Amino acid sequence: MGGAARLSANLRENSSPSKTLQSTRRGGLIQAPPRFTTVPFMLRDDLLFRVARSLLEFPPTTAPAEALALIGSAFDADRAWLIRIDERQQTFAVAYEWCADGVPACLPDLPDVPTALIAHPLREFLRGHPVVLADIETLPPDAQSLKEEMRREGNRATAGAPLFRDGRLVALIGLDDTRKIHAWTKAEMTALGRLGELILAAAERPRDEPAASPPTSPATSETGGCFVRAGNCHVRVNWDEIATIAADGDHSRVRLSGGREFFELKALSVWTAMLPPESFGRVHRSHIVGWKHVRRLRRSSGGRWVIELDGANLPPVPVGRHYQPAVRNHINLRPVRARR
Repeated sequence: MGGAARLSANLRENSSPSKTLQSTRRGGLIQAPPRFTTVPFMLRDDLLFRVARSLLEFPPTTAPAEALALIGSAFDADRAWLIRIDERQQTFAVAYEWCADGVPACLPDLPDVPTALIAHPLREFLRGHPVVLADIETLPPDAQSLKEEMRREGNRATAGAPLFRDGRLVALIGLDDTRKIHAWTKAEMTALGRLGELILAAAERPRDEPAASPPTSPATSETGGCFVRAGNCHVRVNWDEIATIAADGDHSRVRLSGGREFFELKALSVWTAMLPPESFGRVHRSHIVGWKHVRRLRRSSGGRWVIELDGANLPPVPVGRHYQPAVRNHINLRPVRARR
């Protein structure tokens, strides 16, 4: 029996309507147990067949995204995604994504993000439980960073199911709804997890063609850079254009060498994980600088340090006492750039 046929039989086996479902709500989380009892017909044979066929027909580089398009539509979602979690479970990155018409993509925004951002639902994921955040506004205070990220992405609701390999959490498959509060059912979430297993298996299968650049870290492409928000658009900037990133509460302001500034909902801790460490440094609890743009380090007799940057539109950046040794070492080791 083929893999798709086995999965279809398993879905039918666990779809007895005679069993009851229990739901629990905890701090904004709707816990969905890994197994389910009733599954709409469309989530059994028809959707399973179409997802399996797309994974077989398309090349490994594009098949997961094609399958996510089918899943997103079937689950009445505006965005469907699969994220990878690193071996130490310290960071995650969006590997594949599908978005409905008019819904902005998040793939360029989320390369190598600390898992601390999703600490609230991560506890349930590690236990093997799918999680539904039916209304992100109900998230508790200790999940404020996650709430802000969901707002930035335009989400009203989101949900995810964990995927394991050899007992280790390696990925999440999930859904976003940008239009409304949306409580996906336990049956839907378990079906989503099983479809995620198919997608993950397809993404891991050997490729005949030369391996393409990994899709999990768009910010570390050959040109090097990231996307920032400018109104309703995403604008790409190269790493060497970024002069400073300053904290603004729980968010940040990115200032380019020409003086242009962008407001981002990312915290400095997220930027620290994203930025190439050889090109950027944390010099203060509220400031990151691009070493390329440092013109002078000014030290006063009172022990106050200030970094002056190239460009008339770039204000000086203070150096915190805790960061002074690292700044001194980097300035001393950094080759002096020739000036015209």
